[in-house]
Amino acid sequence: MPDSLKVGSTVEVCVPLAPLRVAASDRAEMSTQALAGERCIVQQIGTGDWIEVELVTDGYKGWTDAKQWALPDSLSERRCLLQAPVSSWLREDGVQLELPSGSQLVLDEHDSWKLGLWTLQPLDDLDVALGAHAKPLDAAIQFMGTPYLWGGKSLFGMDCSGLIQVTFQLMGRSVPRDASDQSWIGETVDIQDRQAGDLAFFQNSEERVVHVGMLTSPGNIIHAAGEVRSDELTENGIVRDGIQTHTLHSIRRW
Repeated sequence: MPDSLKVGSTVEVCVPLAPLRVAASDRAEMSTQALAGERCIVQQIGTGDWIEVELVTDGYKGWTDAKQWALPDSLSERRCLLQAPVSSWLREDGVQLELPSGSQLVLDEHDSWKLGLWTLQPLDDLDVALGAHAKPLDAAIQFMGTPYLWGGKSLFGMDCSGLIQVTFQLMGRSVPRDASDQSWIGETVDIQDRQAGDLAFFQNSEERVVHVGMLTSPGNIIHAAGEVRSDELTENGIVRDGIQTHTLHSIRRW
């Protein structure tokens, strides 16, 4: 942990991704992840290397290992968003990093790529690593086959709301982390008027929103359930192999 780290400090992730947990323990539940280069504000200094942070992008809070974070040299550099599902970079010490989509790298005044205090060299075509998507649905589809991971936000594992958050982050838009909060954004769409790119929200028996996905067509949806996959969408909910698995709450258009 840097000696100068204190409550109120801005720090950024200096590894491909860092878990945020509900308590200061490696055994505690992971509630979300911070992607490489993502920044947060330190809320508390805990015991050992544990710090509580609040993510700048969405206000999410959690406990994390301070060894995975660094104090940035400056807060005013050019920051570039990685768009490819994963891209390879060579760190100056010879370590190869696989950085997930949504990672943020600094391009300094010498046109050098930086992650924390490290200088990186791209091993992939920058046009691919940085190439922007035309629409959110294109960004979402690139994650097909990604395994489900509670709190995950990358090709290595993601949950339903993480898929939606990262998808819109790649379009330059910050949205809430949880499906229940995402369900308040945009305008409600009548079920008969649904179209590709709309978001569908699903409820439990208590009518609480617990799941989200994006329509690829009026009758299909991409969502994270076991893996990021496409399933049939009806007026009642998601159907997989002839069985309804999720109950529709609402359709919204952002």
